[in-house]
Amino acid sequence: MFPIDQFKIMAEELPYIKYIDKSITHAMCRTVIGRYYYYIFLKYRETLFHMITVENGFDVYKIRNIHILIQRTMTYYDRTDISGYLQILKDYRNSSDYDLTSVIDNNTINAAKLAVFYLEKEISSIVAGDKLNDAFNKALKEVRGVK
Repeated sequence: MFPIDQFKIMAEELPYIKYIDKSITHAMCRTVIGRYYYYIFLKYRETLFHMITVENGFDVYKIRNIHILIQRTMTYYDRTDISGYLQILKDYRNSSDYDLTSVIDNNTINAAKLAVFYLEKEISSIVAGDKLNDAFNKALKEVRGVK
């Protein structure tokens, strides 16, 4: 499996690479935001997928709207703080990737870094069990449009 932490390492080291042409600094900032988001998103996805119990043969990696599923699972797990920080990072990433008029700079990077720091600290508070399974299954039904 790809080592997820490499995304974080890339996000932390990219701004300090000496040979980056200053004319692409804006693109570098946008790339850093994306690496931070995918680092923490994948960390949470893998943690949840190793803790939950799913139907035999159900492939959790083929779920559509997986980003929403992770956030809603945290909401139903009564961790709206985690869900909120995941949404903030997702919003930064969406702005970085799709909104060419948005200003993505060191302030944005620092805000993303703080969110990642908080989410890294809180991931250890997630506990496998019925509460997590119930939260995941409720979120899964919602994302799949099942009533």
